[in-house]
Amino acid sequence: MIFIFNIKRQKKDNNQGVSLYLTMMILSLILGLAFSLNTLLLTQIRSLRNIGDSVIAFYATETGIEKALYGLSLDPPESGPWTETLSNNASYSVNLLNPGIGNCPASVLSYCLESIGTYKNVKRGIRITR
Repeated sequence: MIFIFNIKRQKKDNNQGVSLYLTMMILSLILGLAFSLNTLLLTQIRSLRNIGDSVIAFYATETGIEKALYGLSLDPPESGPWTETLSNNASYSVNLLNPGIGNCPASVLSYCLESIGTYKNVKRGIRITR
């Protein structure tokens, strides 16, 4: 007895590997989004850490302005510059600017004070006219 088997030739499927390709593309997209969010969050965390230092530097700047205003109100007035390191390691430096010199407007009747406060790597400044 002879058995004849119907052997069908399988067609070559052009879609082989498409699911693997799509999976790799989706995983690449998700990985890219994860890295982007990670970078964004790390930048925001660094900024939040510097906010506290910025406030301390600003208060040191204000302390310098107050010290300079007090020094100018004495008889005889002090002429500056005023510089000090505070107990929390913040420091300030105040300079007395004459009208028309530097960025001090010439229309100012008296003087300008420029104070820069520093704490760690953060600097904040104030300029007043009087």
